Amino acid sequence: MTEWVMGLERVSMVQGPYDLPHMYEICEGILYDHQYFFYLENGILCLRHVKKVEQSYHTHLYLDGESGGLQLAEGVQGEVMQVVTEIIERLRAKDGLTFLFDELLWLHGRGPIELNLFNKKDEVNPSGRQLATK
Repeated sequence: MTEWVMGLERVSMVQGPYDLPHMYEICEGILYDHQYFFYLENGILCLRHVKKVEQSYHTHLYLDGESGGLQLAEGVQGEVMQVVTEIIERLRAKDGLTFLFDELLWLHGRGPIELNLFNKKDEVNPSGRQLATK
């Protein structure tokens, strides 16, 4: 029931081509918001941006969106739908600053992370405050 409320769906994603033009990999995972794909790979929970294959007979097939992806957790055990549901609930409970301070700032073994928190759609007025432009 929670999966339906969150809009989670079981789908497959194709990655590749790899070393040769005919080499692809397909993996099963969970789709969130029609474009975000969570999957487990050797106990590692990963997240990638995906694009839907626009063919009527491939209703649950997505292509890697070339975002590079994120590794969200290591040593993950359990069924992927349950794990993804729990992660989304935890993230929804945090505000942006808490996530930035508690998660990103304290990543072990990381180098500098280059974020771009102001994109071209964002504007800053003379007082330094961000104007909503979305």
